[in-house]
Amino acid sequence: MLTLIEPPGAKRAGKDDDFVDEEFVRLQSPGGVDCLDKLLIGNSDSGDYSEKWKREFAQRPTWCDADMTLQQIQRGKAFGSKAALYSRSFIQRCLFWLGCYVQRKSFFVISVIMMLFSLSCYGLQYVKIETDIVKLWVAKGGRLDAELTYLSNMETKYGKTNWTESDDLHWIREQTDEKLANLAQEKPSEGGYQVVIQTAESDHENILTRDGLLRHVDLVSEIAGLAVNVDGFNWTLRDICFKPGGIDPAKMTSDVRDYAPILEKLMPCVWITPLDCFWEGAKPIGPDPPLTSEELGLVAYLLNTAHDLPVSWSTFNPEEVVKLFKDIADDMGTLASSFETSGIGQGYIDRHCIDPYNPDCPSTARNAFDYCKYFNKYKEYLNSTGQKFHLQPDRFDPYMLNITEPSRTDDFDFLEDESDNLNGESCTNYRRSFMTMIRNKSIALEFMTEDELPKLPDYGSIMKGGCRGFARNILRWPQDMIIGGAKEELGRENTSITADALQTVFLVASSEDLYKRFKDSPRLFSYALYEWTPRKAEEVILTWQRAFTKRIYNHPLNFLKNDTTSAAGGASRARRIIHPLASTSMADMLEEFCQFNYTVIFVGYFLMLMYAIYSQMKRDGYCLLNINSSMGLGFAGVLTVTYASISGLGLATWLGIEFNAATTQIVPFLTLGIGVDNMFMLLHNYHEVTSNVKKNEIGVLMKETGMSILMTSINNILSFLAGTLLPIPALRSFCAQSSILLTFNLVAIMTAYPAMIAMDLRRRKQNKRDLCCWVVSHKSIDDEDDTFTSSPKLIEKHVYEKTVTSEKPSYHGLISINGVDDDEENDVRPWTLHAFLRNYYIPFIKWRITKIIILLLCGVMFGCGLWGIHRSSMGLELSDVLPEHTAPAAFLKARDKYFSFYPMHIVLRSENFDIAQKQSLIDRLHGAIGRSRYVVKLADGKPSEKYWLEMFREWLQRLQTKFEKFKTTSSNVTADIRLQDDPEVKIAYSLLCSYGESYDCYRAEWVSLVDDVGNIREDGFYNYLHAWYEYESMLYAVSQATFYPVPRKLRQGAEDKYLYYVPPTKKIVYSQIPFYLSGLTDTPVIVEMIKEIRGICDEYQALGIDTFPHGIAFTFWEQYLHLNDNLMNAISIIMAAVFCVISLLLFNPWAASCIMLILILMTVELAGFLGFVGIKLNPVSAVTLITAVGIGVEFTAHVVFAFLTSLGDRNERMAAAIDRVFVPVIHGALSTLLGIVMLAFSEFEFVVKYFFVVMFALIIIGLINGLALLPVLLSLMGPSCEIRPCEGNKKRLSVPPSIRERNNIMAGHR
Repeated sequence: MLTLIEPPGAKRAGKDDDFVDEEFVRLQSPGGVDCLDKLLIGNSDSGDYSEKWKREFAQRPTWCDADMTLQQIQRGKAFGSKAALYSRSFIQRCLFWLGCYVQRKSFFVISVIMMLFSLSCYGLQYVKIETDIVKLWVAKGGRLDAELTYLSNMETKYGKTNWTESDDLHWIREQTDEKLANLAQEKPSEGGYQVVIQTAESDHENILTRDGLLRHVDLVSEIAGLAVNVDGFNWTLRDICFKPGGIDPAKMTSDVRDYAPILEKLMPCVWITPLDCFWEGAKPIGPDPPLTSEELGLVAYLLNTAHDLPVSWSTFNPEEVVKLFKDIADDMGTLASSFETSGIGQGYIDRHCIDPYNPDCPSTARNAFDYCKYFNKYKEYLNSTGQKFHLQPDRFDPYMLNITEPSRTDDFDFLEDESDNLNGESCTNYRRSFMTMIRNKSIALEFMTEDELPKLPDYGSIMKGGCRGFARNILRWPQDMIIGGAKEELGRENTSITADALQTVFLVASSEDLYKRFKDSPRLFSYALYEWTPRKAEEVILTWQRAFTKRIYNHPLNFLKNDTTSAAGGASRARRIIHPLASTSMADMLEEFCQFNYTVIFVGYFLMLMYAIYSQMKRDGYCLLNINSSMGLGFAGVLTVTYASISGLGLATWLGIEFNAATTQIVPFLTLGIGVDNMFMLLHNYHEVTSNVKKNEIGVLMKETGMSILMTSINNILSFLAGTLLPIPALRSFCAQSSILLTFNLVAIMTAYPAMIAMDLRRRKQNKRDLCCWVVSHKSIDDEDDTFTSSPKLIEKHVYEKTVTSEKPSYHGLISINGVDDDEENDVRPWTLHAFLRNYYIPFIKWRITKIIILLLCGVMFGCGLWGIHRSSMGLELSDVLPEHTAPAAFLKARDKYFSFYPMHIVLRSENFDIAQKQSLIDRLHGAIGRSRYVVKLADGKPSEKYWLEMFREWLQRLQTKFEKFKTTSSNVTADIRLQDDPEVKIAYSLLCSYGESYDCYRAEWVSLVDDVGNIREDGFYNYLHAWYEYESMLYAVSQATFYPVPRKLRQGAEDKYLYYVPPTKKIVYSQIPFYLSGLTDTPVIVEMIKEIRGICDEYQALGIDTFPHGIAFTFWEQYLHLNDNLMNAISIIMAAVFCVISLLLFNPWAASCIMLILILMTVELAGFLGFVGIKLNPVSAVTLITAVGIGVEFTAHVVFAFLTSLGDRNERMAAAIDRVFVPVIHGALSTLLGIVMLAFSEFEFVVKYFFVVMFALIIIGLINGLALLPVLLSLMGPSCEIRPCEGNKKRLSVPPSIRERNNIMAGHR
């Protein structure tokens, strides 16, 4: 056989026939596995390729064509891993077939793909945008989801019960309301809330001052009076606010039943506010308008203040009202006892006045000023000095409070001089003008001493520890809940505090409660045609809440200018001091910002279009486009990826994946940036392939490029699928949508886009210019191509089987022919990225000192990454996930700064245990949680809030005490009970008679409601509980017990009001124990709190108390308990998936290990970067770390694949790999960066911080590791070549002879 190592021009030693026979027979009778050989060898013919391609094959045989490489192995020219080559040959054959089919039927392929994509787009009409932040954050089917849905599940399970005759005997059946029955709400019993935070005008300024508190009074009063119009009716906060309990006329005698509407109007709203420490706290709660004497009737005579009618909570004494009703009726029911138990007392008129100079400050206030005394002293002063009396009698609105401080020159002589008519009772007629006058301290000191002036209270001392609402014994507001940034101020006799912020919470009724409240109101039915429905009630509440947020966010106080002096002169700045939040604010905001921002999307896609068009532009001169220009393909590629992304979103909608802010703000840009990478890879090889082959060009393009596209795309898809392992619905949706979109992008790039390239190829073959297809160029497509030889002589093809050692670097001229220098050098234009690569970067990275420096620098990067991970912390503040410059974001930032307060409930899931039998354990549970350092406590160390079982027990003990006292004075309990005036004694007797479904009044004289150790009798527990719910509705409301099933309304007898038998309520399967948590300043602290509380609940779970904690802290921070484990599991899974995919595709575990090493380094460095720049570890950043593994494959797989398929020593293969893939990798990185650059302009701070910044860092880290560290590592420890030539130059593999020409020669010889 002819040896193919002769120098150029050498003569052949034998005849053609000898060569043909021996070589052809060997090829026709291959060894190895016959079926695989027949299927995968001999399908490619070297005669179809140009000389340039053959030089490329000599350097990268398995990259170019695994089939021809196997031919050379069969011919004995090389040896290597046939398993890897079989796999590669199969994949390349499939890709070649796909490319050839697409080239033949390009229009058909485009039509089919676009039709399928359009069908997917149809699903977009069913898009559902999820804005419920709980549903976005809590995983379905998990422990937290089961806890949050427990109540609704119980309502479904026990909500439908049949009404029996026994029920009708004891309970009142509520009239069926079809409108309520049709009201579909998950938890109709829950109402909403509004919160407003007021901060000081400057940092470190104490807000607990007269001006600061009065400003809060004005703010709260303005909010209370804020009205919205719905269908012609005005609604204020006082109409829709939450009110505890209610006045039930059925529980009152006929003597006082007529006054029930008046008492109902006087029932105040429950607002959690620091103003409750002062008399001014009564002003906002109304009633509004105040009650007139006609409405009050006899109550008008009980006013014991210095004011006339009308009356509100700031002007009347509730104790006097109760005394009046006691005089009117001997039996007030339980109203009087409830009043006494709740501690309403004198209401607000016995509390401190913020401003003792206020003329309306009642004389009963703790710091009231005796103005009559000093008014008389003032008259004596005038008489002694001979001055005239110039004060005016009061003729103004008694509620006018904004009285300015007067000066000495103010003229008070508005009316006639009435000094001659002054007497001892006239001071009340001059109260307002006199108090206004003495505001001027210089005037007041003329007849008063400094000690006699009105004294401002010590606000810090009064507010320390918190405030109490109108019902002092049960409405207690902890300090941490209403005062922000509190600091103790030492140095005084009594410790006081200063503060930076005040917080008021306005509770709002549920739509069901509001509907019932106004269902029979004449106010609404003055218009007969107006239909009042629960939906209308919900509309009223939502309208008011949105008006509240808008009004307060744009409040004038938020635009005050504070002048500050600097060295450069005066400077002014605006400081927001009022921050509102409604329960609907975040949902409204998320709904608004979940809409697609088409302007931003358009700009982002336009920039990508411009980049794609410019990078593919080639010109003849300055005006005309070259026929080899691919601007049209760049334009079409971006549009294809865009349409594929839209179609993917449509399919995601078909699959029921809901949209959220991540979908609209991130997915369009992220998938665009990743999707166009493959487009640039195809376009980079497109021009080279068309110059190398003259038929089946798209097939060859897919064969050479498709392998890299498959590796990177599959790993990207798998990385986002791994992200769905995190139990966060919003992030699961985001990752699932991204994986679907990337799959659609892969389908489009592998089918529709090659078809578009095939159509462009036809244009080029017809010598038509790019975009201007009607203009024909005088240049041919072959003008810039290498000579395409098609010699009929087999010997001419064999010339290229010689091996000549070139002095040129291997990455320059892949093969030198006939001693002529490589003309590929001429293809590299100066001042281009490829020229920089060839002339500078590759020689630089081959130096030993360069490799050492790169290894050291990357080692430092890895060390810094480990240090950054050590420095990083967990957390994601709610304010981070909201857009800047919105009311919720501003509020949450103020809240995070000033308030570390969270409410919490311990839920008793008592479906599987009996509360009556577990009272002691429940008390111990309450005490154990109350001892936590995070629970707000009173001075005695007990939790700040009493819970329902404690209130229930105290009520029973009070009843028992009264009944025991009654027994000592009664000779016949059964007979005397009817003559008893105290209704609570009667109730106690009825309860003692009742136990379960039976009653026995003989036991009333020897049993007790509560035993000596504090346990309520088990046999009558639910009977007693039903009575407590019925008669102490206010206590039940403030206890936040939320019983389910809700006890029914007891039927009252016509004559015997208190029945001897109180039936038991149904077994309670759901109830709550309230706590307030404080000191929760950051995520690690909250996580520790969750662990502690969960640990206590688990401990009592083992003892038989099925319970769990519930609250916003648990809802949003529970995920952090398992975040590290979930993150490591997800990263491990995606790492394993990447390793398996690459190992299967390349059949080289060592190459896959090299990629895995770089991916691990990239992940550690990226995680360290997060720690250095202050980006906390949370589910959002965890997703970016997980997806970074897949995206990192983009920077590594191409390099390793090119290295693996090149020939030569490691250094030469490293240089050849960089030369091959450096430019497309850079294009891919830039396109990804350009795709996400618009994320930097998102209104969501977390989008900018957690996606743009992190992805930008990932791109930089990926380029450094993929194009610097990885080549160095490959040059030192990279995998060996897939094949090795057997003869001649071991760094080149000769091209096998053309099979087609062999057949022709064989046929000629025959």
